[in-house]
Amino acid sequence: MPTPENSSVKTASAILYSRVAIPNDFLSVDPSGRRWGGDIRIGDLTGNGEVDFLVYKSLGGMKPSFIGTFTMDGSPIWSVGDKDLTTPDTDSNDHHHTLSPDRPGPVALYDIDQDGQTEVICLYVNEDLQQGKPTSKWTMEGMDLLILDGKTGQVKCKASPDQLKGCSAYVDGDLHISNYAHHRLMIANFSGNRHPQDFVVKLGNDIIAFNHQLEILWQYQNKWYQYPKHSAYIPAVGDLDGDGRDEVNGGHFGLDHDGTVIWEKYLGDNMDAVLVEDWDGNPDDGKEAILSAGGQVLDANGFQLFKLGLEMIPHGQEIRCGNVFPNSTGLDMVIRYDGHTPNLMVVDNTGRVRTRFQVDESPNNTGLEIIRWNGDHQIELIYSPAALYDSRGRKAVTFPDLPPATGGKMGWYHCFPANVCGDAREEVILYDPYSDAVYIYTPAPFDPQVFSGYHHTSRQYNTRLID
Repeated sequence: MPTPENSSVKTASAILYSRVAIPNDFLSVDPSGRRWGGDIRIGDLTGNGEVDFLVYKSLGGMKPSFIGTFTMDGSPIWSVGDKDLTTPDTDSNDHHHTLSPDRPGPVALYDIDQDGQTEVICLYVNEDLQQGKPTSKWTMEGMDLLILDGKTGQVKCKASPDQLKGCSAYVDGDLHISNYAHHRLMIANFSGNRHPQDFVVKLGNDIIAFNHQLEILWQYQNKWYQYPKHSAYIPAVGDLDGDGRDEVNGGHFGLDHDGTVIWEKYLGDNMDAVLVEDWDGNPDDGKEAILSAGGQVLDANGFQLFKLGLEMIPHGQEIRCGNVFPNSTGLDMVIRYDGHTPNLMVVDNTGRVRTRFQVDESPNNTGLEIIRWNGDHQIELIYSPAALYDSRGRKAVTFPDLPPATGGKMGWYHCFPANVCGDAREEVILYDPYSDAVYIYTPAPFDPQVFSGYHHTSRQYNTRLID
């Protein structure tokens, strides 16, 4: 594979704006003595116009069981749960321990009831599991659905519907772990309210939509769950048809705002990642469904507008869209096209493959993101752990004083793009779930006087993280 001519471009060094230490009381210690926090979310929990952080841990790596929140200066806000909780494992003679989540899981920060204050919406272990009742990590038994006050952690709403408790990794008695391991909670507007007040969770084979009162709106059962012919590990939400309500893109299926099936067809192996984006640059006709399997774009009815094909995209691990080329008529596509490798492909809006290149190796070779490093309506950069690249594959920005990633399945630097400390340009917020701090990097020149306050958008509350 050709190597980008990095010598022809100057690599800039980002400014380390802040190393935010996770509070000591929220940290755990592994057998080697390493201190770690867990998975991270961001949002303005206190209502002061600045970003705050949430760290959580999960029983058995799958069931959220400890949550701690803290400010940008590392001061605790509140916490709930037991970070040392253990329960007997019903699938073995062993115990489940509280761990860093196996994957980024079902926890979101958003003002779901539109009272002007951020809430924490999450799945969380119920009182039985908190008291040590035996459980399996492969079922949703023992889980509640909670809405917590962002300022205090107090429960504002709780539900435990039978539909939720019935979700599991099993289909006809067989265990499908890869289909089940990726739990996510995506904020959406299914009800047609002025602002999104609903959400959807994907739990194994089940897709369940809720409103802000935790009432079930609809439920759908996915037909494609066997690896590698699975549907999207994490569905995407967005307004495909331009009617003011969101649809769900699951790759092999598309669902209208009321759960009605729009399309349901097998569209290729390794449907690992999907998006809903305005691919054609025409917002009047709604958005398009973007699929990693074969590098495809579908319209609101599920008809194919564009496809690179499985020969070019043998394993679409991750896919992102952004304005990475000058003078594009719409969005450009960035694909990690060959599974867990450093190989990226960048395709312009006409469907022309412009570049193929390799980014740096990282522990899991995942973690793709688009960053508005140069500000709104400017050329965007590509994040892959842990640097920024331009559309030609040249390393454009590095992050000084960032410790080496801890390694393993999740031990790499996950990225939130967000404006948290300066002008309209986005900062890069990095965290390793097995470390004890969060790192915020900003572009030069840095002028804190132009900061107008943190703005929480779908790029933060529905961040893709890992697929």
